[in-house]
Amino acid sequence: MNVLLEVTVLLTLAMALSFLIERLLEILKAIYDLLDSRLDWYRFWTIQTYKTRNKLANKLKIVEYVSEKDLMSLLNKFKEKLLNSTDEYTGTVPVLSGDLIRTAFIKSISVILGMMLGVLIALWMKIDLLKIWQEATSDAALWIIQIKSPQLRMALSGIILGLGSNPLHKFVTTMEKKSKEKRESQLAKEVAP
Repeated sequence: MNVLLEVTVLLTLAMALSFLIERLLEILKAIYDLLDSRLDWYRFWTIQTYKTRNKLANKLKIVEYVSEKDLMSLLNKFKEKLLNSTDEYTGTVPVLSGDLIRTAFIKSISVILGMMLGVLIALWMKIDLLKIWQEATSDAALWIIQIKSPQLRMALSGIILGLGSNPLHKFVTTMEKKSKEKRESQLAKEVAP
């Protein structure tokens, strides 16, 4: 029973830290947005958009090999994922905007920063989610269980923390399923003559 309590406390702590990292990143993004609006950094993003457009159009020659319809479909999906916009642009000219480039950059930096914060916190607090995974499952074929270095396992746990609460929740749910399967297989072995 004591082990169950330790695991529950560790997973609750991990979830709380994951929420904390998400909120910290949201605060940093809000500060950046404020600075961006006050200091007129839109000029930088406009320049980056022109550079990206030139790279796509000239250096990669992407427009020559892709039909306009396929390119528009791709850009609409990209815009929908990054800007949460569902309006379908039906023109024939694909458009890149400063907002699109800025959002892609900020989301990428947020993910990287979140993972770095997660690794630092996991190493500092010695959070090892993979050790719990190892104890919950009996499948020795998984490569993730084969990691012997506690620091590497803690770093991978930190990456899971830094990715946010949704990936961490999926990790915990998968771990619970594996643990349940392990208990059921052990029970079946004990019952079988």
